[in-house]
Amino acid sequence: MKIPRSYRPFYQSLYFTKWKFKFCSVYNFFIQQMDFGSKKQKEKIGKETKKIRKILKISNMNNDEIESINLNEKQKITIEKNKIDYKVYDFKLQEIIKNFENKIKKIFDNSLSIETFNNISVIKDKKNFKLSDLAQVVIKSSSLIYFYPYMINDIQKIIHNLKIKDNSWNPIASNDNQSILLQIPPLTNEAKLKKKKEAKDLLEKIKGDIRNIRHKIRDDIIKNIEGEEWKVVEKNKLDNYIKTKIKNIENIYENSIKNI
Repeated sequence: MKIPRSYRPFYQSLYFTKWKFKFCSVYNFFIQQMDFGSKKQKEKIGKETKKIRKILKISNMNNDEIESINLNEKQKITIEKNKIDYKVYDFKLQEIIKNFENKIKKIFDNSLSIETFNNISVIKDKKNFKLSDLAQVVIKSSSLIYFYPYMINDIQKIIHNLKIKDNSWNPIASNDNQSILLQIPPLTNEAKLKKKKEAKDLLEKIKGDIRNIRHKIRDDIIKNIEGEEWKVVEKNKLDNYIKTKIKNIENIYENSIKNI
């Protein structure tokens, strides 16, 4: 007998309900027959149960809902694929910025350590000696240093080699001729400009290093990202990322030259 068109949805629904009822009966029978003894059996049952529940869940959805879920899953996969992993590059950039910060500090650090003086070369009897072999160094302040020679006869040799080390230094022997006094003069304008130029040159070099990494990331985007619209999104993200890194080193530079 041919079913009238107006009754077809009813019979289709009845048929689907009947099929679902049978499926549920088989599912319940399947569960009842399982032995829930060992751990492996329980894990197997758990996996099978999840599969069946997923089928039952899908059976309650209409075609539009299923298509929507599939579309969302595809979009998630596309989004995950169209991403650049910045972790490796970020590690390299952090190293570059840290090294830049340390070098800038070294350029503008006017404090002198004992090691600086101990390693000064002093010529005695046509041989090279370290200053620490000939005298004890005592730093009284950031601008006042005393030298106590082990032999009084070495005073003039030490004074001479200190002047060679830095022509702005003017070490003098004490009144009792037992020690040497060195007053470190403040930086001249010429010396300040020299330090600023050195720092500026370093800044430009580091900017170049950061831009080189930018080119590598850009190559990754062109090679690995699918779709022109996703490439544009990732390139914009890269531009902001690099601008932030360059701004960081510019701030380090600006703060350093303020204090000179």
